[in-house]
Amino acid sequence: MYRHIFIPTEDNHIIPAVTIPREWYGQEVEVIVFPVNLFKEKNKESKESRLIKLCGVWKSEKSAEEIIANIYTSRTSGKTRILETI
Repeated sequence: MYRHIFIPTEDNHIIPAVTIPREWYGQEVEVIVFPVNLFKEKNKESKESRLIKLCGVWKSEKSAEEIIANIYTSRTSGKTRILETI
C-alpha cells in the first residue's frame, strides 16, 4: 500500500508523482483522492460520549443477571424455537 498526504494550495494543487513498485507492474492499481478530515469528522464524538448516550436505553424489568440466565438457558436447553404461522 502506498499513502501520501499533502495539503493542496493555489500554487501546489497537482498530485505529487507516484512511483509504482516493480511488484505491482501488470496489475490494476487504484488512486483515490479524498479529504482526510472527511472521515475524522464523522468519528469526532468520543467513545465515552457515545456510550453515555446508550445508558438507560435498554428498558426491562429484569436484572442483568436474569437476562443472562435467560440467554444461557435458551442456549443450553436443547429446545429449538417454534415459529408461529402467519
